[in-house]
Amino acid sequence: MAATTSTQAEEHVSLKLLLNENGNKVLFAEAGKDFVDILCSFLTMPLGTIARLVEKESSIGQVTVGCLNSLYKSVADLDEGCVSNETIKQMLLQPINSAEDYCNTLKINIDDTQPTKYFTCATYSIGCLYRNITNSTYKDKHKCHCGNSFTHPIILTRLPQGFVNDVATFVITDDLTIKPNCIDYTSFSLFEEFGIKNPSSVKEVVLNFTKEKVLDLLKCSLLSKSTLTDLFLEKKPSLERSRFILCDVEISDNIQINLKLVIRKSDNKVLYAQGQQDFANLLLSFLTFPLGGIVRIFGENCSFGSMNGLYKSIVDLDENQYLTSMEAKNRLVDPCISPQLKLSKSILPILKPGVHKYYGYVESNSIIHVQIFKTDVDKTICAGSITELNLRYGVNPGEDYVKGPAMYFATDDLVNVAPLTPISALGLLNRLKTPLNDLKEKVVTIGTKECLSILKAALTSTSALTNGLAHM
Repeated sequence: MAATTSTQAEEHVSLKLLLNENGNKVLFAEAGKDFVDILCSFLTMPLGTIARLVEKESSIGQVTVGCLNSLYKSVADLDEGCVSNETIKQMLLQPINSAEDYCNTLKINIDDTQPTKYFTCATYSIGCLYRNITNSTYKDKHKCHCGNSFTHPIILTRLPQGFVNDVATFVITDDLTIKPNCIDYTSFSLFEEFGIKNPSSVKEVVLNFTKEKVLDLLKCSLLSKSTLTDLFLEKKPSLERSRFILCDVEISDNIQINLKLVIRKSDNKVLYAQGQQDFANLLLSFLTFPLGGIVRIFGENCSFGSMNGLYKSIVDLDENQYLTSMEAKNRLVDPCISPQLKLSKSILPILKPGVHKYYGYVESNSIIHVQIFKTDVDKTICAGSITELNLRYGVNPGEDYVKGPAMYFATDDLVNVAPLTPISALGLLNRLKTPLNDLKEKVVTIGTKECLSILKAALTSTSALTNGLAHM
């Protein structure tokens, strides 16, 4: 979702802050649609996109989110011969945001993923025109059922104009909890909530958020529970300590992955784990998960900066008053991975790909327009005849990410996720500087809850395996 104009870097959105008397803490902020839409968009970003963005240079520099940065680099370094096809690696490093049709209308969009492109064949028969579209630059490898190539570009009509209503205004607390600017907050109760006894004891500041500042906002929000204060006072946030407990998620445990853990006896630390391609698929799939989906799964069980407060406040917002539609709310509180990234075996079924429906219609100038909906389209809002489209993907959904049969290993900090051979295992132990008599092996079988615990530990620590599998 890269910028579509050269002027986007010059755009800014305004935020009005209220500081305490000493000017060392933001009490709350006031903002309208433009700023709140940007906050909402953070929840739609896949973790692979976030891993790429937090390493970009900005005012507060690069930040590290658990093992996420190292996992991303492991995928970037993964040999092309290990992945199932040439497009999988690119799609993991630049995963498609399933809510990109909403995010493309943001006033400032920091997501630099290339926008999805849609094509149809050049034959203007009704069947080909309406029912065969493909996306991305991989269109040349596919043919329409009529035998023609996909060469005719389609215009994606972006009906959604962001997530929140144009006229709505909001109060935003330091931890990014969004509250509607309703009668309760125009009375004295808001001042009492923040301990404001005298109007002269607070300071008002107006900030203009540029693209770089929005990037800093994302970095702070992932690590800090006082995001606005850290951002305004230009403090570099650091990862908060988190308790590691087995994830208590109400789901059916229908997967089993066999692992061999190599453990250092002197401190009980898991140095690395080895398993087959389902283990590698699990770790690589983390990059496809949207941030809001992660917050929905873990809730209060996982400290993840200000994201819990942001997510919960959107859940509580009345979609009829403050959001553009129920569809917009669903994209935020129940986000999904892109259907293109679906695995043959759903490792974490709670984050199944969403079902998006694609509809097309032709205007009098013969330009094809496409609209994307997670539910049935309201056909009254479209001009002319409208037909549901059959979308072709650049890759076949349901493929594994890595090739097999093969053995793969991952280090505790996910710095290495790669194929395993006896020689590479010896080299790994050399690098870890651990004598063989201080090692022990343990064979375990992990299910959905253990997979979630590894994910949680990977996002909140630099010991994904030791912390995620501590109970084993």
